[in-house]
Amino acid sequence: MDRRARFACNACRRLKRKCPKELPSCSLCIRLEKRCEYPPRARGLHENASHEVSTSSESPNGDDDWQLLSHTPTELHSAFRKGAVPGRGDVHAFPAMFFLDSEVCVKPLSSDSAQPITPIPSFISLPPEPLMVYQKYFSTIHQWLPILSKKRVRQHMVEIGTAAPDSPLNLLYLCMKLVSEPLPREVSARAYKPYMRVLETLLKVENSRLPCLQLLQSVILISVFEISHAIYPAAYLRAGHASRLCIMMGFHDRKYATQLFKDPITWTAREEERRAWWAVFCLDSQGVVGFSLSTPEPSPGELLPCPETPWNEGGVGFNEPLFAASFSSNTSLGSFANVCQAAHVLGRVLRHRSDLHNSSVDLGFRLSEAKQLHQILASLTAHLSDVFRESSSLGGSASVSLALCFTARLCLYDIYACNEKYSTDHGRSSEEAEVQRAAVAGIFEVVECIWQLARQILDSIQHGGEDELNALSPLLCHCLYAAAGESEWLLLEQENSVGGQWLKDIVTLLRLIGERWQIAGVYLSEIYTWPGYQSFMRL
Repeated sequence: MDRRARFACNACRRLKRKCPKELPSCSLCIRLEKRCEYPPRARGLHENASHEVSTSSESPNGDDDWQLLSHTPTELHSAFRKGAVPGRGDVHAFPAMFFLDSEVCVKPLSSDSAQPITPIPSFISLPPEPLMVYQKYFSTIHQWLPILSKKRVRQHMVEIGTAAPDSPLNLLYLCMKLVSEPLPREVSARAYKPYMRVLETLLKVENSRLPCLQLLQSVILISVFEISHAIYPAAYLRAGHASRLCIMMGFHDRKYATQLFKDPITWTAREEERRAWWAVFCLDSQGVVGFSLSTPEPSPGELLPCPETPWNEGGVGFNEPLFAASFSSNTSLGSFANVCQAAHVLGRVLRHRSDLHNSSVDLGFRLSEAKQLHQILASLTAHLSDVFRESSSLGGSASVSLALCFTARLCLYDIYACNEKYSTDHGRSSEEAEVQRAAVAGIFEVVECIWQLARQILDSIQHGGEDELNALSPLLCHCLYAAAGESEWLLLEQENSVGGQWLKDIVTLLRLIGERWQIAGVYLSEIYTWPGYQSFMRL
């Protein structure tokens, strides 16, 4: 049997010398009296197998987990490199070298999503309070942010009574409850007791447990609450928090990024991870429109979430690629996949805007990119408008995808629409003038489309009542606010224009959203100070 390692030892790798790879120590390290260690992947299969047998036989009752907790960080790191399995879910066993030198810690950990979920028979009912949270969450938040698997959550809800207070499961349950229940009137979201309790539980979980999918899902829901109630700068920082968790676990790039956990064994668990990553990307692009993004660009081979029918029914769906030839041909896309497409293009627009003052970017290239983004957004608008017309719930994901698309268009057009802005000392080039004309025309087109969207949602609320109102997403608010600003500008330019009616309907919808989400009230407080709005209200 070959007694050589598959890869060089750490000392030879650091010194960039050819390693003889002898086991247990190479001859070069022995000659130089150096400590010789191999990364876990370098050891032969026979050695790993024998080590696993020995560790599993040493402490059948789990005493080795307790011993791991009593060791120093250096001893824990050595134990990890030798293949020891950390105590299940305990952060004290996490190897710091994963961050300090990721090439040393290449052995993925087992995750909760890698564990099989036992199906719960339909005749087994959930306890009353978890059942109420389950039903409320999936009838409201899930309609526009479908990141949780119904069958997996139902399994977890059965176990919630026995979950530890500092467990990721309990944190996720508290977060689902937090975002599902409306705030009491006249209560500040920042001082809301359930929100404070969630933050305390988050701190305990992060200080005592290993990172996991449930932790990431919890941080996403906390970010939803903070964005939806305008708890800034916490909402901005939370988006970065969620992004860092995704990057640490490798969810953003399955092919090339270092993976913290082993691959999940079920399609549902992998789809939950994919939806968590896309939710972070969407919240980052929407919640911090005025700042640069913390999430990286999706990888070229990134897949979109599957359609909602198999996802909601607990089946297995098909995932379309993000980068497709056209939008109109993707008839199999689900509504959340459309949201992800729109968020991706919005992210490209925001990155395009951040490059405006980058002198290394050629003007011709920048204008060419602006034209390309304009064409992509026009095509995406046509596709999403068709989807919206066929949607049964106008306040769910179908309206969110359109809102993100409209926000991207207004951000892009605002860069080039102003007559006073040009890039050279000699005035605008002919190419800039062409882009400027397209931007001005695009603003009028998009604002009218946003008003039509607001009008359809208002009519739907009038006929559907409280259910339609509860399904409204706070992610509509920035799009409505941007359209209100353009409507007020049109009203100031032309007193008898349609801008007055547009502004009135948009404000009405923001007021309705404000009954559920406080961010709408923040936007309204600004709108009420506008001269155009004040003069219109006096008529």
